[in-house]
Amino acid sequence: MPTYRDRGIVLRANPVRDADRRYTIFTEAHGKITILAKGSRKSKSKMSAHLASFGVVDLMVARGRLTDHLAGADLKLPARTIIGSLPKMSLLQSMLLAADAFTRRDQPEPRLFKLLGDFIITLDTQPEPHLNERSQAFASFTLKLTDILGFALELDRCVRCRQTLQPIGNALNVIRGGIECRRCRDGLAPAVSSETIKALRYLRGAEPRQAWRLTMPSPIQRELKFVTELVIATNLEGKLPALRYFQAVG
Repeated sequence: MPTYRDRGIVLRANPVRDADRRYTIFTEAHGKITILAKGSRKSKSKMSAHLASFGVVDLMVARGRLTDHLAGADLKLPARTIIGSLPKMSLLQSMLLAADAFTRRDQPEPRLFKLLGDFIITLDTQPEPHLNERSQAFASFTLKLTDILGFALELDRCVRCRQTLQPIGNALNVIRGGIECRRCRDGLAPAVSSETIKALRYLRGAEPRQAWRLTMPSPIQRELKFVTELVIATNLEGKLPALRYFQAVG
């Protein structure tokens, strides 16, 4: 049976029968894959601990006719502080669910693998984030994720007339993929302030740890949360596990 090696980050796990699990993993070279780990639910399983912890795992995968199987796993970059922190764990789980929902199988995207790894390292090394910091981090991840996958919001020019945005009168039109100016805005499109647009631009380009440090007043925080949820809801067309999870734990 042919095998291959890769590095991966576990997005989710589902039980199969009495003793097995099916893992969805985003890998560095192969993109999102699904593999069956036989016996991983047994208490004596040697590989389950490597896949149950947040972090980067060295994988050996055996190709099968219908389903690929886990042949080996070694946790190389453990994130030890996340597993003991409910705020950190809930934030990362929301990001992993978003990455799973937005991606298709077997489409390599090394930039997304790096993005996930960067956020894991940042979460592991930073103090426990409070609610606003979690919202900012999740918004930053979502903006970067959609940018990598090719459907980022246009935040610099009007999506209709392509003119540079002015400070007032702008609205968010996620169907068209960005901000509309005062002259072009659809009557049903929700208004978005210039401060929120600036925050979106900053969070899309900032390093993960910088997303925690941005200080915003409450109205901008609410607008940012609304924009993030609208982007997810629009692009996933009803497939909203990441959004529902984040709303539940946020």
